[in-house]
This record gives sequence, structure tokens and C-alpha cells, in this order.
Amino acid sequence: MASLLFSATHAEELEEAWKKEILPLFDYHCYECHGEGIKEGELALDEFDGIPSMQADRERWKRIRAHIDQRLMPPIDEEQPTSEERDKMVQWIDAAVFPVDPDKPDPGRVTLRRLNRIEYENTLKDLLGVRLELQELLPPDDSGYGFDNIGDVLTLSPAHMERFLASARFALEQTVHADPMPFPSRTIPGRKMEGGGHRDENGHFLFRNGAATTDLEFPKAGRYRISIAAGGTFGAKEGPQMIVRLDKEKLGSWEIRDSLETPGTTDIEVTIAKPGRKTLAAEFPNDWFDENYPVPTARDRNLLVHQVSLTGPLDGPRPRKPESHRRIYGERRSGESDEAWATRIFSRFARQAFRRPLEPGEAERYLHFIRLAEREGRDFEHGVLHGLEAILVSPSFLFREEPQPEPDNPERIHPINEHALASRLSYFIWSTMPDQALSKLADDGLLRANLHAEVERMLNSPKAEQFVSNFAGQWLQLRDLRSANPSRRAFPRFNSRLRQDMARETNLLFAHMIRENRPITDLIDADYTFVNRRLAKHYGIEGVESDSFERVSLSGSPRRGILGHGSFLLVTSHPLRTSPVLRGKFVLQNLLDMAPPPPPPNVPQLTPPEKHGKGLSLREQMEKHREDPGCASCHALMDPIGFGLQNFDADGSWRTKENGKPIDASGQLGDGQKFQGADDLRRLLLEHHREDFLRSAGSKMLTYALGRGTDWYDKPAIDRIVRETEDGDFGTRAMIHAVIRSVPFQYRRGEG
Repeated sequence: MASLLFSATHAEELEEAWKKEILPLFDYHCYECHGEGIKEGELALDEFDGIPSMQADRERWKRIRAHIDQRLMPPIDEEQPTSEERDKMVQWIDAAVFPVDPDKPDPGRVTLRRLNRIEYENTLKDLLGVRLELQELLPPDDSGYGFDNIGDVLTLSPAHMERFLASARFALEQTVHADPMPFPSRTIPGRKMEGGGHRDENGHFLFRNGAATTDLEFPKAGRYRISIAAGGTFGAKEGPQMIVRLDKEKLGSWEIRDSLETPGTTDIEVTIAKPGRKTLAAEFPNDWFDENYPVPTARDRNLLVHQVSLTGPLDGPRPRKPESHRRIYGERRSGESDEAWATRIFSRFARQAFRRPLEPGEAERYLHFIRLAEREGRDFEHGVLHGLEAILVSPSFLFREEPQPEPDNPERIHPINEHALASRLSYFIWSTMPDQALSKLADDGLLRANLHAEVERMLNSPKAEQFVSNFAGQWLQLRDLRSANPSRRAFPRFNSRLRQDMARETNLLFAHMIRENRPITDLIDADYTFVNRRLAKHYGIEGVESDSFERVSLSGSPRRGILGHGSFLLVTSHPLRTSPVLRGKFVLQNLLDMAPPPPPPNVPQLTPPEKHGKGLSLREQMEKHREDPGCASCHALMDPIGFGLQNFDADGSWRTKENGKPIDASGQLGDGQKFQGADDLRRLLLEHHREDFLRSAGSKMLTYALGRGTDWYDKPAIDRIVRETEDGDFGTRAMIHAVIRSVPFQYRRGEG
């Protein structure tokens, strides 16, 4: 059968195989529930009258294939096909319903992708050259296929546009200064002033006659502005007086009528003939108190000096614009008109922001804002500022454009241009825009010719930490750690710092795998990890005394690989107990790409086992739960994996007993392989499911790189990624390079 399937090139041969070999298997094992008038789960297999009808409903046949391959169907209480029969059915479905030609691969089509919050913040940081925190200003991103950079779910609502505009304005406020630069200024909080009274965070309180003093430094001769923020309380009908002196010369006297809660500001201009240090005094001369005054709120007159500011010299040159401003605006050329200068600014800025060369006349569109500012009586730099805002809310900035010759023709397959390739690379590895080196190679048409070296450069950059935090952080659910909270009553030793350490451990492992090109299989079976003193103590690892993370050997330890990491153990547990179901589901879905179907509705939660050995153990409860045929098939896949990890408690610590009873960590995988405990489980995963893991890792990485889910037509690409990873000694970098070289990463086709 296998030879026929893999050599079949005509529908007639596959139809013949269906009638003679595959249909009898479906008839015997499936039609009792899904044929001959019975339609359980809204599925009637005998309604498909041939291969064309099956290909017309590929989404349903994906589920049929998965249920057969993962042993979810037939139900566990029915007679099961042999492994050879299952393989035969799956191979026929692949050949007939999902035919692919490795010599004519389909690269698929990526929906036009908006920048997600992380990409947007990183891109603005690199574009503007300033530190920014913008994620909280934007609505959360939806996720698809486990990642938040999927084009199909990254919508753009009116609320998004409002937030993007507000974020652009905020970012530009931190970068450019369209208004004249303020004169130099220094502020002295009242709490740092000398003199009698009481000082706290609100300022210097004077409860009786006295003065608050401070020294002011006048660096040059000239005019200065002294600003004193002060408030007070009324005594009778009179507010506190404030006499201001500079080196004993009286500058003026004011009645303070502002409250303690909202101090007002008094500005005083002085002319300094000789630079140097002078003493400023804010005196309080009219203290008054009468406890019998008829208005309770006016029985005590006091003065608060909140702060003193010195600005100037006001007749000197204004400070130079900051470097971030000058980098964007540049210098005006001699004799250059406003519009010529603005065109140069917009051309340079938009070229970087849009991550591609500009179309003819594209930069000139933004001259509208220069003309508008002129009509409104505003200066040139404000016109440029509004033009920059417009660029930052342009679709060419917010979306990752990939031009194509025939966007509506599904038969037209073409390589993406080098600027689109540069963007794919930079957002895949760095989660930000291409840097100058990438853009220069794309401009010169040399990026593909230097692809391997550029990827190596990018992986060696500190910016590659974004790949670890954003790819591994979502693939391995490290982001979910923020909501993982073991009960303080059940696990009093656990705290938030330990949770942060667990996330750090997994990030450091994955970063090390990339940096050293360690095998991607280290994720399952690494005999080393990274811990600090606090995490080592929690794990029971001796010899770690530093608060910094260090590499330690796990030889002889049950904690090898991700399945021994606290990060995995926490996100797959409930606050009071472990969850074999969540742990088994994580391994199947995230590591083997065998996501079980969702549970039926209204399934009750299990109760935690009682203390001191009373009641059913968690394993006994789960075995009773699996007596329901509707639950048995999925749980037969998930539960044994989870039970193999039961020695790890819900807080990630190791244990040998559960509520006084010895833990039974034995199990049997869906393919019949038996194991005893975590180490045995890891061994079986790598011995019998290594290719499943490699395909899963390659598929997850390709999904993240493309911004779309992988589909049946991606099989040749994933086959090649796995093959090239194996040829590269299973190296993590080898897989990254293979994803980047793949047809879906390098090519695209039209819609259809």
C-alpha cells in the first residue's frame, strides 16, 4: 500500500486504493457512528463520494486525519485498527486529500500584517533613537496559532488608530522639540532648603516667623527668573506674607493666597552683574495663631515653600536642540527653502519608517502640513512635526507591506523583494525594523547573496534576545507565568521572585541553545540548566551561592530539559495541585504538535486530594474520570504524560509522595510504549517521537516567522526544515537558518 501511495500520481490509482484498501477500514471501524444514516458529531463519512469532494472539505479531513493519527478515534472502548492500518489510512489521506508536489511547492500567502505592540514599540525606539515605553498605551493584541504576530487576527479598529496617533504624538514629544528650547533651569525642592520649620515631601513648612533659604548658582552675568511655588493657611482674614531676599537684598513681598494642597508660583526677574553663588531667602514675617477665633479653618497662619526654580540667563543663547531632534531634522542648507528642507526631512524619515525605498512624489505628500502650518501662523518646525505624526500613522508604517506583481492570482508565485526579505528577517529575529546594514544590502540587491552571514550577525546581536522572549516566550507559554500563582497556604515558600527566576531559567537555556548552536532537542533533554542561589535551593541543587545565574550540570537529576523547569511546571498546574491533563496537553500541543480537541462542555473540575491520605488520589480520580467513553480517548493521550511528571509538585519542587501516598509516575504512551517516571518519559519522547518534536518545533518557528498558521501545503517546507536541521546536527541555529531558507519565507503567491 505504501509504495502505491507514494508513487501514485493519478486520481484513478488513488480512487482504486480507496475502494480496495481504505474504504473497508473506514467501513469497519468508523461507519457504525459516522455512516449509513448515523451522523455523530455532525460527521457522515459516506457522504463523501470521491476524492474531489474530500478535497473540497479539507478542514474536516484535517480533523479526521488527526483523530486517526493520534488514536482519538475509534473510541477507546471500540475495536482499534492496528498501527499498520492507521498508517495506511493516514498515508492515503495525505496522498489523496492533501497532495503536495515537492518540486512545485506552494509558499502560501500572508495576510497584510500590522505591527503588534512589541514590534511597534521596538520599531519606534529604533526609528527615533530614544527610550520609549508604549505598550500600555495600545490595546492588547489577539493571538492565533499560539502567537500574537498573526496577520489574520491583527485587526485595526478605530480605537487602534486613536491609540496609534496618541502613541506617535507621545513618542515624538520625547524626540523632537518644535518649540524654542527652554532656557537652562534648576529646581530646588523645599524639603532641601535650610532654616527653621518642618520639611517633608511637600516642601518646607514655616509654622512661626522665620525663613527658608537656599544657595543659587548664577553661572553668567545677565537676566534670570526666580520662581517660588508657595502656599499657606489663613489666620483670621489674612494670608501669610512672603518676603524674598537675595543676599539680603529685598526683591519683594507678597501675600500668599494659594492653599497648601495647590501652591501657586511667584516669578521674579533679577539682573545679575557678577556671576557667582548667592543666598535666596523666603521669609515668613506675620505668624499668627488664635485658638478661639470663630472660624476654625482660619485660626493658624502658616507658610509652605514648595520649591524654588532658577531659569536663565534669559538674555543668553538658548540651548541646542537635542541630538534626537537634530538626527531627524538635520541642518538647513544655505539658501534652502522651507519646502525643499521639509522634503529632505520627510524623504529620509519616511524611507526608514516605511522600510523600503519611496515611490516618486511620496515624500512630497507631507508638504501639506508645512503649508497648513504656514496658513495657521505656526512655524516651519511645527509643520514638520505634524508631517512626522502622519508618517507614523500611515499604513506603510503600521503594516508590513510586501509588494507583489499579481496579488489576486494564486498561480503567480514569486520571490519577495529584498526589502520585504529584510523586514521578514528583522521582525523574525529582532521584532523590529531592519537596521542600516540590512537596508543597505537590500538597496544594493545583495541581501540574498549574503543571507547566511547576515543571519549569523543578527543572531549574535543583543537584539536577538527579542527572539527568545517573543518566540520562546509564547511557544513555551512563559508569558503565562505572570498569572501562575500557587496557593500561599499550600506552598508558603513560593514567591514572585521565584516565579521570575523560573522564567529567567528557561529564557537562558533557549538563548544558550541559539548562541552555542546546541541541538534543538536540548529543550527536552538538556543535562544542564541555569539557576541562581534562590532557584537552586528550591530545586534542591547544591553548590550555588550566587544571586547571579550560572550554568549547572543536571547529570543524574530528574530535571533535564523543559519538563523539569519550574516555568513549565507552574503554567501546567492549578493553585492547589498539579494537573496531569495540562502537562500532558502542553507536551502534545507545544512539543509534538498533536493538539487534542477541546473538552466537551460542562465537565466538572476535579477536587484536590484530601490531606493525610484520605479520599481518592489525583491519579485515582483521573482514572475514574476516564471511565466516560467521551473523555477516555483524549485523556488516554494526555494523562499518562502528566502522571509521568507527578513527582514535580505544583510549585515546581520535587516530591516522592502525594498527601502521604507514594507517587505512581508510570504510564504508557499512545503508541504503547511504557515508561516509569520523568527520565523514562524524556527518553521515549526522543527515541520514538524525535521527528514529531522536530516537525513541531519547525512548524512553530515557521508560523512565528511568517505570521500565519502552517497548512497542509507547507508539508514539503517542514520536511526540508527537519532534514536541514538533522544535517546540521540538530542545531538550533541550523533550524533558524532552514526556516529562513524555506520557500514560504522566501516566496509568496497571490490570493486564492
